[in-house]
Amino acid sequence: MHNSQDPVMQQKREVLARFLGVDTSELRISNGHLYGFRAFFHGNDAAYLVLADAEATRAAENAVQEKLWLISLESLFAFFDIDATPPDLLGKIKTKEIRQANEEIKKLIHHTCGMEPLKKRMLTYGNRKNLLADYDQTEHYLDGYFIYRLY
Repeated sequence: MHNSQDPVMQQKREVLARFLGVDTSELRISNGHLYGFRAFFHGNDAAYLVLADAEATRAAENAVQEKLWLISLESLFAFFDIDATPPDLLGKIKTKEIRQANEEIKKLIHHTCGMEPLKKRMLTYGNRKNLLADYDQTEHYLDGYFIYRLY
């Protein structure tokens, strides 16, 4: 885990600690990035993104590209009223295969409408919370930041 001295990350950590009602020392900053931003971990079973409004929009735009496989399956299942969810797939095929499928869907979109119109349309319909808050599809707001629980 990463312990950042970046004042913005410290401010985000403080906001998340207030939101969760915990001490800042209980929150760890991720080493890597998700959708272009560092996440915070609380304990072993919860992770969060804490983002300003513009950051949340950028992160959601990035998430669209990474979740095309999920969006496609959800849309197909909903359109045909099929009682299944994309997470049913997890554990049945390899992550590498999911990433390859996502790349192929990305190519299809690139050669049709392009990624930008898709991103804009998805966010116009208020899908930011659905794209970023995998745990509960909820967008919380506190002290100038949006908080999304990842898991």
